Amino acid sequence: MSLLSWPRDFPDIQRRDHQSREEERSKALLATEEVAHRSMAVLCIEEEEGDVLNDRQTVLFWVEVDAAVDVEVETQNHNNTTTTNQGDGFPQSAPLKHTPSYTTTEANQLDSFDCAISLPRPARKLLGESTKNLKRAVKTAESDASPINVKALASECKSTVKSYQEEIDSLTRRCKTAETTFLQFFTSIYECEDPATVLSQALELIRSRDAQVENLLNGMEELNGEVEEVGGERDELRVLCAERELEIERLKQTLLQGVNVNDSTTNNDGSGGSGGNALSLAEREELIRLRSEVAEYEVEFRGLKNQDITIRKLESKIVELEENRAEEIQRELKKAQEELAESEGRRATEALEREAITARKLQSLELQLRAERAGREASATQLLKAEDGLGEREAAWEAQRQILIGDAERLREDLAEVGRERDGLRLRMEATVGGGGRDGIGSGPPSSGGVKLADFMTERKAYEAEIGELSITCSSLREELRLKEESASEDRRLLRATIDSLERERTSLANQVSSLEIRVANAPSQDAVDKMRHELRILKKLEYNAVDLDGHDRDDPEMTPGSGKEGDLESVLVAKLRKVEHDLVRERREKSEGNKDREELKKQLVVVQKSLADAEQLIASLENDLQLAVATPESSTTQTDRSNIEIPYGSINPPNPNTLSQILDPKAPPVSNPPPVKTNNTASEKANDDHSVATIVMAQRDRLRARCDALEAERDSFKRELQVQVQTAESLKSDNTKLYEKVRYLQSFNVLPQIGIWTWRH
Repeated sequence: MSLLSWPRDFPDIQRRDHQSREEERSKALLATEEVAHRSMAVLCIEEEEGDVLNDRQTVLFWVEVDAAVDVEVETQNHNNTTTTNQGDGFPQSAPLKHTPSYTTTEANQLDSFDCAISLPRPARKLLGESTKNLKRAVKTAESDASPINVKALASECKSTVKSYQEEIDSLTRRCKTAETTFLQFFTSIYECEDPATVLSQALELIRSRDAQVENLLNGMEELNGEVEEVGGERDELRVLCAERELEIERLKQTLLQGVNVNDSTTNNDGSGGSGGNALSLAEREELIRLRSEVAEYEVEFRGLKNQDITIRKLESKIVELEENRAEEIQRELKKAQEELAESEGRRATEALEREAITARKLQSLELQLRAERAGREASATQLLKAEDGLGEREAAWEAQRQILIGDAERLREDLAEVGRERDGLRLRMEATVGGGGRDGIGSGPPSSGGVKLADFMTERKAYEAEIGELSITCSSLREELRLKEESASEDRRLLRATIDSLERERTSLANQVSSLEIRVANAPSQDAVDKMRHELRILKKLEYNAVDLDGHDRDDPEMTPGSGKEGDLESVLVAKLRKVEHDLVRERREKSEGNKDREELKKQLVVVQKSLADAEQLIASLENDLQLAVATPESSTTQTDRSNIEIPYGSINPPNPNTLSQILDPKAPPVSNPPPVKTNNTASEKANDDHSVATIVMAQRDRLRARCDALEAERDSFKRELQVQVQTAESLKSDNTKLYEKVRYLQSFNVLPQIGIWTWRH
């Protein structure tokens, strides 16, 4: 359930509250007018008749008036207290009125509402004073029921009733003002946006960040695997270089052995002639094989030299491309970061604005809920007081009825006595009249007894008139008693109906308040809103670099004490940063080790190249010496020139047979015997051998060329992978630096979110 969906049934609640308040006001007005009319009627009767009621009736009447006035005064005081509390509540929200979130119209409305609440306070004070004066007058009338006190009480009743009517009118106006203001604020709240959309977007953003972190972790694992593969391939290259060095050493040893064999063969040829042909054939085959291998390695090393030049060119080109690519990546990354920071700042600002609006709505709804609770309590108090007043009125009416019934019984008894006296007087009169007639037959003028009879008749007529008046009074009292009983029953019926309606209204208000409490409980709490605000602020500072929870290194001695949530997030960030720093240190260590290995390999390569150049020079000189040793010194000039042209490393000068021996053993004595002269058969065999050697060299060249191509491709792939690894390490280093800076920033500003929340609230 969203936060703003629950106040949509407020119009019905507000309409019912308005109706109930109107009914209460009308009933209060009717009760006050009735009390006033009764008091005025009694006072008019007293003024007309010039007499005062008996003490018992006066006391009962003024007890009833005092009870009604007390009920009205207590109700008004409770309303004044509620209004004062509400009025005090609105000034407490004055900082909200002056905050930039309210518009000028809303601020003016709040000012006018505050003025409307604060203006009637002097009138309420005067009303309280008039009520106290009325109570004093009632007490004075109870103690001394003189006409002056009764008139003073009547004037106080008139002024008090008038004051109450004015206060009720002002209450009605204030109620209308409050309802209008409530409708305006409710309309503004109803048009606001539901914060559930923002919360869902934040949740999706957090989930996307978690997915990005998982992807980065997977990429790091892949990079670690690739680094391990590169290390394995590096070991293989080391093994291959070692094998090449061993092969070069083996070739050197083979060449030295061949030279030694050649020297021994030459010495044997000088001493004996028959065994020289066989040794020369074996030597020739061995030399042919060695020549082919030397030519093969020569071609291979020449190709390697050319490849070194190409490799250097390609490396320079790769460095340039890497620099250009790094600059382009930095520009794109900077642009993307700026766009991301701008969009994130805008979204965070919008989220904070929506959050502030939601908080203001929540505060206004809480104020409304408190007002509803106060109204419900006032209604319950008024209902209880009405029930108490009903019981007191019923008791007063019952006492008055008993008094009237007693008066009626007394009047009946008086009437019966008067009737008996009348009958006795009538009998006496008849007896007197009869005796006078008998005595007066035939007598003279009447005596003084006739005067007495006339007086008696006059008195009788007066008694009869008095009895008639008493009968009329008794009948009127009976009629008045009947009317009062009917009015009392009607009042009881009306009060019972009023009590039932108030009970129903109280039940409905209780249900509404319970539903509102449930909705407020289901609405997001202030802690949840603060938590979301804190998370949004941290996401804004991190610029979409939030990390996932990591279970390693949760305790950081450098962490500053703060709230639990901030501590958890900071511990996660610090743990992630430590892990990334650990990976970065490991990558740097591996990189430094790789650089050291590369430098060592370069040094070894330089040494091997130097030894290779020396070996090539040595092989060239050895081959020249061997060719010169094999060639016949007694051949013709044409044959010599031809053999010199065929020798790859020979010279035009005649060969020196002591060169090889001096190279192998500088202390050896020079050779005095020249080499033997070769025949035509040896020349033809040499041509055939050269043809076969050329075929073998070409095959070896093709094989080595394919191998070189494969090695070059493999080397290029290694270089590309190394470049990717270097770029990844640099990007991880920059990300780790940013993360560390942000974590330190968060550690140094732990208290700022709470201070910001307090400032915004106040």
